[in-house]
Amino acid sequence: MTDLSDISDPVAAEGAAFSALDVEVQDGVELRLYHWQPEAPVSEDPIFFVAGWVSAIEGWADLVRALVSRRPVYYLESREKRSARITRPRLTREDFTIQRMADDIIAACDRIGLDTSSVVFAGSSMGSTSILEALKHGRLKARGAFVIGPNARFHFPWWGKALTRVPAGTYAVAIRIVLFYLRNFRVNSRMEPQQMMRYERTLLGAVPLRMKLSARAVYPYEIWDGLETIEVPVAVAHAPTDTLHGEDEIQRIVEAIPKGRAVPCPSNLYMHSADVARDIEELIVRIER
Repeated sequence: MTDLSDISDPVAAEGAAFSALDVEVQDGVELRLYHWQPEAPVSEDPIFFVAGWVSAIEGWADLVRALVSRRPVYYLESREKRSARITRPRLTREDFTIQRMADDIIAACDRIGLDTSSVVFAGSSMGSTSILEALKHGRLKARGAFVIGPNARFHFPWWGKALTRVPAGTYAVAIRIVLFYLRNFRVNSRMEPQQMMRYERTLLGAVPLRMKLSARAVYPYEIWDGLETIEVPVAVAHAPTDTLHGEDEIQRIVEAIPKGRAVPCPSNLYMHSADVARDIEELIVRIER
């Protein structure tokens, strides 16, 4: 592990001690892990958060600050992000599968000695999918999970698969095509311009080769096998305006998990706001009961 004491708090959480580490999860792969320890926590039970594909922590600042007001928070950045330190001599798409990212979550918790039996894992999109994959067959011990818009499978337009095979050096053009597609066909950019701005900021700041390999790795993935083996309570948040994650598939995920529960939300923007902290706390209260 590498202590990153020179890094400033990216969300400026008041009343909490901040630290950052690069945690080795595999030979030649270190992932960025942020930790906030509130000075006067209401509860010692932590939240461990894993965000979505090429997302930026600034997009989750309001939620992190709301969670830190009550309990410790860990935030793991996944391996396709620019913050990951990868020194493996040759990267392949197998380095970016959902199964590999699930292993990363388990490895990161092990490396810092975290007793995950008291932890509620939370995440969004690909991070949510990775958490569910890790929970299957009891591989990741947890108190529960709150997952926002998990991907049952990864929907590519007809031209999307072709983009995963072009040279990484041409991705500056490919990203513009993807953003046009998101803005006009997948995201309600008129009703939720902030969400579209998040996608623009994160995609334009991504590492092309990692993006390419990650997209190729997740293309054939489907979540269904093993969901019935998840034993902990899982709340699945979804909004009608979130067209990137199909509502029918979300409901199927909920029904497949023995202790699954749907959490309807008014909008995609809501699911990225501080307001969702109340839904997470409600899950924890239900678990305690």
